[in-house]
This record gives sequence, C-alpha cells and structure tokens, in this order.
Amino acid sequence: MTDIPLPDHPIRKTWQWQSFDRLWRPTAGWVVVVGTAYAGFIGHAIGKPMNEGYLAVWLTFAAAVLGLKSWEKLKGVA
Repeated sequence: MTDIPLPDHPIRKTWQWQSFDRLWRPTAGWVVVVGTAYAGFIGHAIGKPMNEGYLAVWLTFAAAVLGLKSWEKLKGVA
C-alpha cells in the first residue's frame, strides 16, 4: 500500500482535489499577469512603483511560474 495518490485513487475524484488540481495554474497565471502589470506600468501611473528589490523578486517569481507551466506542457501534464 502506498501513500501517494495514484491516478486511480478515490481521493482524486473529490471536489477538493479537483479544484486544487485544476485551479492553481489559472490562478497563478492571473496573479502573475496582474502583478507584472502593476510592476510594469500601473505602479508608475499611480505614483507607487515597486522598489528594485521587490521588482527583482516579483519578476523571478513570474518567470518561475510561467516556466513551470511551460515545463508541464512539455511533459504532457498540463
């Protein structure tokens, strides 16, 4: 008996699992889009731009999330 939820495991049919499994990618994508828009031009337009440290961390996070999505698509997971 394994503790890893395999593809035919009953837990994968619950609504909690399905929402986490299906909703994290679009949610992370929209967070990246909105945050990058703020970092790029919204912050400057309203007079509250990100400082360089936060900007570097944000852009690294955005690249990691989008890179993970691309890697999953190449592997056939997404």
